[in-house]
Amino acid sequence: MKIDKLRLVGFKSFVEPTDFEIRPGLTGIVGPNGCGKSNLLESLRWVMGATSAKALRSSGMEDMIFSGTSQRPARQWAEVTMTVQNDRKDLPVEFNDLDLLEISRRIVKKEEGSQSIYKVNGKEARARDIQLLFADASTGANSPALVRQGQISELINAKPANRRKLLEEAAGITGLYTRRHEAELRLRAAETNLERLDDVTGELETQRATLARQARQATRYRNLSGDIRRTEAMSNYLRWAEATEALAAAEAAMAEINGLTEETARVAATASAAQLKTHEAVEPLRMKEAEASAALHRLNVAMEGLDAELARAKAEANRLQSERDQIERDITREKELSGDADQALEQLEAEEGQLRERQEAEAGRVEAAATARDTAAAELSDAESDYERKNADAAEQEAERRALTQSLDEARRRYERLTGQIARMEEERAGLKLSDTEEQALAEARRLVTESDEKVTSCETRAQRAAEARSMAREREEALRGPKSQANRNLVELQAEADAIRRVIAAGEDDGFEALLESVSVASGYENALAAALGDDLNAALDEEAASHWSKAGAEPLSSAPLPPEAEALAALVTAPPALTRRLKAIGVIDAADAPEAVAKLQPGQRLVSRAGDLWRWDGFVQRAEAKTAAAIRLEHRNRLEVLNADIDEAEERLIAISGDHDIAAAAVREADSAVSSTEQSLKDARRIARDALSSLTTMEKKYEQASARLSALTESLERLSEDKSEAETSVREGEDALSRLPDLSALRDAVATARELLAERRNAASETRAAYNDLARDAEIRARRLEEISRERGVWASRAETAGGRIGDLETRLTETIAAQEAAQGAPEAVEEKRKSLFTELEAAESRRRNAADAFAEAQSAAGTADRTLKEAEAEAVNAREERARREAKLEAARERVGSATELARENCEAEPEKLLEIAEHKDGTDLPSREEIDRKLERYKRERENLGGVNLRADVEMEEIDQRLKDMTVEREDCEQAIRKLRSAIGNLNKEGRQRLLDAFNTVNEHFQTLFVRLFGGGSAELRLVDSDDPLEAGLEIFASPPGKKLSSMSLMSGGEQALTATALIFAVFMSNPAPVCVLDEVDAPLDDANVDRFCAMLDQMAKDTETKFIIITHHALTMSRMDRLYGVTMIERGVSQLVSVDLNRAEEMVAAE
Repeated sequence: MKIDKLRLVGFKSFVEPTDFEIRPGLTGIVGPNGCGKSNLLESLRWVMGATSAKALRSSGMEDMIFSGTSQRPARQWAEVTMTVQNDRKDLPVEFNDLDLLEISRRIVKKEEGSQSIYKVNGKEARARDIQLLFADASTGANSPALVRQGQISELINAKPANRRKLLEEAAGITGLYTRRHEAELRLRAAETNLERLDDVTGELETQRATLARQARQATRYRNLSGDIRRTEAMSNYLRWAEATEALAAAEAAMAEINGLTEETARVAATASAAQLKTHEAVEPLRMKEAEASAALHRLNVAMEGLDAELARAKAEANRLQSERDQIERDITREKELSGDADQALEQLEAEEGQLRERQEAEAGRVEAAATARDTAAAELSDAESDYERKNADAAEQEAERRALTQSLDEARRRYERLTGQIARMEEERAGLKLSDTEEQALAEARRLVTESDEKVTSCETRAQRAAEARSMAREREEALRGPKSQANRNLVELQAEADAIRRVIAAGEDDGFEALLESVSVASGYENALAAALGDDLNAALDEEAASHWSKAGAEPLSSAPLPPEAEALAALVTAPPALTRRLKAIGVIDAADAPEAVAKLQPGQRLVSRAGDLWRWDGFVQRAEAKTAAAIRLEHRNRLEVLNADIDEAEERLIAISGDHDIAAAAVREADSAVSSTEQSLKDARRIARDALSSLTTMEKKYEQASARLSALTESLERLSEDKSEAETSVREGEDALSRLPDLSALRDAVATARELLAERRNAASETRAAYNDLARDAEIRARRLEEISRERGVWASRAETAGGRIGDLETRLTETIAAQEAAQGAPEAVEEKRKSLFTELEAAESRRRNAADAFAEAQSAAGTADRTLKEAEAEAVNAREERARREAKLEAARERVGSATELARENCEAEPEKLLEIAEHKDGTDLPSREEIDRKLERYKRERENLGGVNLRADVEMEEIDQRLKDMTVEREDCEQAIRKLRSAIGNLNKEGRQRLLDAFNTVNEHFQTLFVRLFGGGSAELRLVDSDDPLEAGLEIFASPPGKKLSSMSLMSGGEQALTATALIFAVFMSNPAPVCVLDEVDAPLDDANVDRFCAMLDQMAKDTETKFIIITHHALTMSRMDRLYGVTMIERGVSQLVSVDLNRAEEMVAAE
């Protein structure tokens, strides 16, 4: 993978489209603090699939979008596009056919939250696919090759356990951790599911036992429901019959009340005619009285109008006088305003003349001051140019001398440092030799490692065999657990059913004498036949002291008359006491179809029964089989109890046998568990011994390898240091010669001082002339502004004078009109007063006429009242009759409603018309109907018996089949769950083993690169990485031990700040070298380094750029780092909050300069 270009649009401070080309070699990014350099690194990580906004210095992903400035509005979206070359065809399968990939990530701000969209060549892709694409190329948003600002400090201050993450990245086992965590979650979920399956299985087995009891209750419930239906049908029929009789009585009462209502209505009509005549005489008199009252009212209204008119005339006179006074005052005020305007205009004209005279007088002075100012400025410019030229010459000479002095001092120090380093390395090389004792110890360590590995293999074999034996034992135990549970459930169900039957039988026993029923047993299936044949006689006792008993006389039959040939003797099917012999000999069992022919052959005393419970007696009595009788049920219970006792004995024997086998299997599982624990402990001890031996061997081999590497490194370093020492000695001589050839600086410094004094004089002169010109120009500008203001004020005062003159004319016209109106209104009050006197005489005559009309109207109204009372009494009698009719109508309607309600209730309860209810109730024609009370008591008893059954599940049989199926399915699920648990445990073990191996391999690789890079960066010394705090590599921490040249071996915490930064940089690059990425970004990594270390850091970058195909991007403020780059990008802010990118190719620039 080759990353060629990055395009940013609206990303953070890069609001405008910005192209950042990523070329081979070293690319530098420079710019002031806060201008957006680090935003380029964050855009690279973001397009690679970064998901943590905090890691991108943001509170949320919407912060990736340009948020706006005071001059630019905020954007609603941001997009970063990366161009990738696929020349080697090493990308994942779905992208490998493409030669060029454009990977983009776009985020859009929405009300419901921001959302990122990934695209590859315009087609949408998943974030997971993009992350895997870069992960396969050894890079990505969290790659160690993308070093953000402050990451070096974090690495320095990190705990060893946190530093291990670098090794995990290098080993590529981050995904293993995720997969192991997912496997552990699935394992816990599977174990939880297994426990829940056991719980649910137990609950279902309990439910099945309950459903078996509910199925028996459902049969009893159905029988009671049939009795209730027949009884309800009879109850509804009786209710309907009573309602029908009540309806007939209500119709007769209604016919009687209708005649009375007609008579009272006739009397009321006569009284109404008389009342109408009296009211007709009253109406003309009421009209006459109303007309007189209206005439009087009109005169009163006219009088009130004259009073109001008089008040208005007086108010109008007062208003006109007030208006006249106000107009006279307004005329006086306007005349005063006109005089003020004339005076102001005269003053403004005088001021304008003075200002124009002064303006003409000072025009020449302003031009002279401008000329003097320009002359002084030109002289100042000449003086500044002369000073800058002389000062630059002096500065250049002084800088050259200072640079030569610094170079000479640096060359001398370097020569001395190299001399000391060579001496120390010679001494160290002499001491690096491996003794015979150390070689023997190394061979012994290798032998111990081989033996411990063989022992671990042996222990693993024993552990595997023990695990297989335990697995077989568990399978055997699990195979027996199900049959044991099933046998136990079968026994519990049988015992529960037997106990229930015993309680039912015990509940029916009398505390006095034992019933005959307890001494009788009948063949299965003939319980109903025996109960029909004997009925309640089975409840009689054998003891002759009982009130109802069987005597010994029944032991001998009365006659030897045979039963019909179609019948089977019931005595042959029943085992009973001798007292029952006579009765049983006279009873035969027959099929219902053969009954009509066989009944005709019966002898006196004989009877026939069917297995269903039908009865045919010799005297013609027939009884059909209905619900089972208590005696039949009791006989069935006794027969069932005998069967259950036999089944219980068999179930107990089976449970004992299976429990014995299960106990043996359980003991085998416990022994296997103990054997597995023992072998696992042995394996753990063997692995610990092997690990210790391997650690000891690794330490020895590492010391040997380190010594060998150190010898080789010392030899190379000595050769290089010798060359460097010769170069340093040459540099010292050349620096001393160049410094001696430099000229004296005294003359240049004197010339600079003279130019500085002349420059100061010229600056003072230019300042004075500029100030004089500014004062004159400011006065002229003030006079011009005042003249403009005078012109505006003159217009305002002229307008005011003109307005005042116009208003005075208008006010004088209004005053004349007001005086004329005032004179016209003076005679109005006297004319109104004359009209009032004339109207008062007319009011007295109208009042007399109204009194006479009111007396005549009162007399007629009294006669009408007498007629109203007579009519009211007649109407009251008619109303009473109508009310009685309404009451009887209500009773008639209520009777009809009761009939309808009874009919509807019959339809609702019995789904039949009332006439059909007797058929449903199976009532025989010609027999008396029972009473409502008797039927209601019987219905209540049936309902109470049904309610005593409690909640009955009529679907118990169906639900029991469903539960059986669920239990079968759960058995299969349990087996699948146990198999999944075994696979997950094995997978977790394999992941741990693979992770340890890959982490150790990565550790060795990174450690080798780290040692090499440390020596290169420090110019000597030694360093190593160690796993600490745990024997398990997956839990161990990573500690750094370093020995810079001339210092003892120590941890990073004891090193200086610069040494820590350089060591951490070596570690990051060591991780990078173990798996080079297509691009490496370093954000201000060189900040804590001095010039010498920066030089070595840049040299290392040059070498790595040549050795790998990685493209390096370095964000820096260091001038030396900038000078070592192949090209530079500058990030500036053309306006506050908006970043811009500019570039310079330094190699191309050097070629252009050389060409010139």
